[in-house]
Amino acid sequence: MEMEFVEGKVEGEKAFGDVVFPKTLNPSKGGGNGMLSYGVNELVEMVKEKREWLSELLQTHSALLFRGFGVSTAEEFGRVVEAFGWEETEYMGAISRLKMADRVYTANEAPLDQLINFHHEMSLIKKFTSKIFFFCYQPSPEGGETAIVPSHTIVEKMEEKVPEFMAKLSELGFIFRLHLPKEFDPTTIVSRTWKWFLNTDEEVEAEKRAMEMLPCSSIIFNKDGSAEIVYGPISPIKEFGGRKVWFFSILGRSSKEKEMCISFGDGTPFPTEAFDAYEQVLNENCVDLKWQKGDILLVDNLSVQHARRPGKPPRSILLSICN
Repeated sequence: MEMEFVEGKVEGEKAFGDVVFPKTLNPSKGGGNGMLSYGVNELVEMVKEKREWLSELLQTHSALLFRGFGVSTAEEFGRVVEAFGWEETEYMGAISRLKMADRVYTANEAPLDQLINFHHEMSLIKKFTSKIFFFCYQPSPEGGETAIVPSHTIVEKMEEKVPEFMAKLSELGFIFRLHLPKEFDPTTIVSRTWKWFLNTDEEVEAEKRAMEMLPCSSIIFNKDGSAEIVYGPISPIKEFGGRKVWFFSILGRSSKEKEMCISFGDGTPFPTEAFDAYEQVLNENCVDLKWQKGDILLVDNLSVQHARRPGKPPRSILLSICN
């Protein structure tokens, strides 16, 4: 019997026009007893055989969920990622990740009770990644969903809801600051110090490396040993493949640091209604993926923002990033 992907459905999926988001792929069933006839080895072969089709499907749907293929370890997940044939992206950033297998890392080591707000992976680095694989090693017993939202939809809905704000944003851009703590702080999303992140103790060298690595305008070293990386004036919107996407979030990385010291490019503050509209657009258009053990979610990082809902131990989501 030829191995095939069959179209599935997932709770909470959305349709934008006639495009399902995310697109769910299940294994076809075989054998007289109706049991799944194959697992990770067969999934690897199917991916290799159907790479081009899967790439086209990702381009259309922006997110693909592979469910029911019996993937159970970090190593098996790494084999599936490898089968797609994409080059690994080296992770650069100020959050904590642990290597679990070749090409495979923990998604985030921040406490599970914290929200991680919607963002594009590595958006604050010049060399950001184009694709992300998430793997559910262990779902949260409660909450812990990974939420995804199409970024072009954010642009469209914001233009409908707050056109004056969008016009001013287009004209002036915005400025925001990323705070790096003075000491490693495992209780926060952005947990690493500037010395760790920029791999130097010297402020002059750190500034040089920040300007090389990041699309930032300056770095400020505070007297208490912390630092702030200043971005902008910059547009939060980028264009990929002729489509405008909301690339730089206007929310803090967590609910603790709400507005991330944000202002228009001329220094005037954002109106509260803009933040409210942005959060409303995210909540109305996102899909909260309720993980099942063994799920693999492939996301186009150039068109989708992702977030983590608060959850409870022993949730474990692994990740791999590719170009």
